[in-house]
Amino acid sequence: MRDKNVPISGPFVIEEALLFAKTLGYDEFRGNNGWLEKFKRRHGIMAEVISGESKDVDDNDSENWITETMSKILKDYKPESIFNADETALFFNVFLERH
Repeated sequence: MRDKNVPISGPFVIEEALLFAKTLGYDEFRGNNGWLEKFKRRHGIMAEVISGESKDVDDNDSENWITETMSKILKDYKPESIFNADETALFFNVFLERH
């Protein structure tokens, strides 16, 4: 995944290890931060900050995604059921105030 610039978090590695263990029948395996640190040390994995220049986005790709993919995703939703992130946060805060 590194070659695709996808960051992998510790919780993700633990979750995947738990799935592998369950699939292989190791019901006693308990993935935790201690296990993760030993796993990283054993395999030479270290946390690094990935920085550098961002890649350019092809305008055609983003336009195609909006017109094709997003349309397919949204077709099953009513307009009143679609919220942006600001509205979602607002509703969540209102919920917290009432409870």
